[in-house]
Amino acid sequence: MIDTITLAPHDPMPEGPGPQVIVLRRFEEDDPARPTVQIVLTGRHGQTTHPRHPDGSFMYFDEAIAAARLVAQEEGLDRVFVLDRLQGKREQDIMRHDGDHSVHMERLSDTDSEHRGSDMRDVLHRSEGG
Repeated sequence: MIDTITLAPHDPMPEGPGPQVIVLRRFEEDDPARPTVQIVLTGRHGQTTHPRHPDGSFMYFDEAIAAARLVAQEEGLDRVFVLDRLQGKREQDIMRHDGDHSVHMERLSDTDSEHRGSDMRDVLHRSEGG
């Protein structure tokens, strides 16, 4: 029996000893308005593929999960990790705006109010001033 483990949208990619099968949905790097689905096999093979049907068309997310389960079975693995980056709050907002990554940029902050400690600007000022 192969277990399907669904991770939260912003969880890190699974790591660890041995191979892992991961189904990842995210925005395409070369075309940020377009979602893409990948099956990643980590470990000894280190392969990434965009799963396709025999006719060459791309698989939907659920189809890719089923295909990944077959990969896990072939590799003798007992689980498939599913990571849907598009389910994050920011990503959903981008999807509602047809892939426009600039939507609501004014709401974003590059500060982390929970993080306490040195700041890169402190390091720069110290090196400039002596």
